[in-house]
Amino acid sequence: MKKIGIIPNQDKDKGLAVTKRMIQYLQQKDCIPRLTKPIAESLNMPQYAQEEEALYRESDLLISLGGDGTLLGVGRKSAPYATPILGINLGTLGFLTAEEKNHAEDAIDHVLAGQYKLERRMMLQACIATETKRIDGILALNDICITRGLLYKILEFNIYVNDEYVDTLRADGVIICTPTGSTAYNLSAGGPVLKADAQIIAITPISAHTLTSRSIVVSADDVVTVEIKPREDADFTVSADGQDAWTLTGKKVVQIKKAKEFTSIIKINPQSFYDVLRHKLSR
Repeated sequence: MKKIGIIPNQDKDKGLAVTKRMIQYLQQKDCIPRLTKPIAESLNMPQYAQEEEALYRESDLLISLGGDGTLLGVGRKSAPYATPILGINLGTLGFLTAEEKNHAEDAIDHVLAGQYKLERRMMLQACIATETKRIDGILALNDICITRGLLYKILEFNIYVNDEYVDTLRADGVIICTPTGSTAYNLSAGGPVLKADAQIIAITPISAHTLTSRSIVVSADDVVTVEIKPREDADFTVSADGQDAWTLTGKKVVQIKKAKEFTSIIKINPQSFYDVLRHKLSR
């Protein structure tokens, strides 16, 4: 691995201090750091500047500097090219990141020596059908969420699995998540924790207005369709990983299925899923 892209979260990497540290260390290892143009300009290192798409496509390795949210964004952009990601945690909770920032150099050494495990995390692909067009190519590593607008009190939607009617829900929204996303918004909404390597999808209502509405777990090979029926011109939001979002009105159909792409995440010292879960959730 020679060409190594560095993608920092500037809110967490103040003054890009960790980014500078990583660049210096990679130079010592005879690697070629690669940065987006804005980051390269802010560091006065134009020799490492890359167009964003080329950075994700042509790098041998991507280093995500931030928390899980940063890695989610990197994961969606890198998935079409299967570029592996090493997550360095600069935040608090780090389910996806491989190492804390104080051990970043050790993590790089392990990767360059081939001493790591590569996890291929399942992703979701969604499309939104409107009256006049379709919004395709929506990727998510954690979840696709459909939530009510700020001034709208409740959503009503029909749920179908493989075109079979499941139920009509009245709630603040619904979360369709991967096993990776099961410990995020899904968990906060009372949904189940799914083992990270399981091939299943969870459907979890958000603040359902009936006591009988509960999460449903389906196969990763199933296709989930949500038909939203908002009253009048009330708006609602469809979001991917809580980062990419579309605000819509009127009757819409959102179809979610397993994506052909994966997010490739590097783990240096793989721990038991249950050890990580117990440690992170007890903080």
